[in-house]
Amino acid sequence: MISRDPFEVQRGDAAALERLYREAVANADEPAFREGLSRSAAAHPGDALLAAWVYRLDLRPLPAAPTHATRPALASHWTTAVAGSILMGLLALLCAGGQPPVPSPEAANPLFWIAWAPLTGLGILAFLALRGAAGNPDQRLARFGLPALAMVLVAGYVGLIFWGRTDQIAQLIALHLPLVAWAALGAGLCLRRPDTPEQGHAFAVKSVEIALTAGIYFGAWMLFVGLTAGIFSVLGFQPGEAVMVTAAAWGTGAVPLLALATVGDPSRIPTAQPWHTGLAPILRILTRLLLPLALAVLAVYLCWVVPAYFWRPFEEREVLAVYNATILAILTLMTAALTDPEEERSAAQDISLRIQLLALAALTFALNLYALAAILSRTLNYGLTPNRCTVLGWNIVTLLMLGLALAGQWRVPGAGWASALRTALGRGAALAALWALGVLLVLPWVF
Repeated sequence: MISRDPFEVQRGDAAALERLYREAVANADEPAFREGLSRSAAAHPGDALLAAWVYRLDLRPLPAAPTHATRPALASHWTTAVAGSILMGLLALLCAGGQPPVPSPEAANPLFWIAWAPLTGLGILAFLALRGAAGNPDQRLARFGLPALAMVLVAGYVGLIFWGRTDQIAQLIALHLPLVAWAALGAGLCLRRPDTPEQGHAFAVKSVEIALTAGIYFGAWMLFVGLTAGIFSVLGFQPGEAVMVTAAAWGTGAVPLLALATVGDPSRIPTAQPWHTGLAPILRILTRLLLPLALAVLAVYLCWVVPAYFWRPFEEREVLAVYNATILAILTLMTAALTDPEEERSAAQDISLRIQLLALAALTFALNLYALAAILSRTLNYGLTPNRCTVLGWNIVTLLMLGLALAGQWRVPGAGWASALRTALGRGAALAALWALGVLLVLPWVF
């Protein structure tokens, strides 16, 4: 097992570090080596040897001291983000067509619920391509061109089949289309990089942070519009409902790019994103506070509520929906709990966090098995419908995600558990993306 001490003792000794790395590879302990090296490089930003190793292993880049030369780049970064968000807001407004800007075929304009998520993904890709780190043409094509093409093709496919439809399958497609667009964006940023699963986990965590930031921006924007409408109503001018719908549509398109520019760095890979600014520290603290509460609630639920009302999810789909929502929420909580790949924790904190996460994964695995049995029973008794097929697939996917998280912990030493869990969750996110794509491509033809 690799500890931090060798990096401090052998810092500056190129041969010793090389031997340490080869020992880690031989002992299947490379993740611990990478974590220890990253911590040491962050503690000694002026060490040229550690910097060379950071670039060799494609780890978190060393923080550069702010200079006057970086200020024009930062200003350009925000100029692009603001201009892009204004344009994205106008596009969302046009797509909404005066109807509520929600991803629901029953309430929204077909152009909005079909085009909003792919358009948002294309806007983010354009921003990253303009302001991100330069690469060779092949890399830029793989990172930005192929995901953009995938989003356009998926949106065109959905539009051809579901334009004007409001049935159950259209509702399911509307729920999964944003996830597919998000997965295409993540694939472009994470694939063909070292430690792709960990990159995927970091991308998922940063996505949660961006979503929370976007929610704050959207709430502030709607509060501003509401207060402005209130001021004008006092003066005798009564803004209609159309004003609020228009403001919501514009905000829905504008805020994702602003949120990305606020908490993300377009020049860095997912694992090297800033984790000590924005909402990341708050997200880390919040998840650590929620972990023991979620663990206690889930334990009481499995030990008392489930035995007392065992057949409820077999008979009532609303109860089963609550169980499945709980499983997805806990997986999100587990993912966000490991926010910073380079976080420093004491030995006691590390052990406590590991025990909580593994216990939560084990209890959620049991709940997932229970929910899977319920949906299988309902399918056998009442037949296969689009909704049951989708839920059944998600139950299997979440069960596999939790199984990967638990199984991966048996084969790693104590120092590498966090990296192994991030890797397992990253692979699980890929399974979820594949199932969402399967719903879009297969479900319309099966039913």
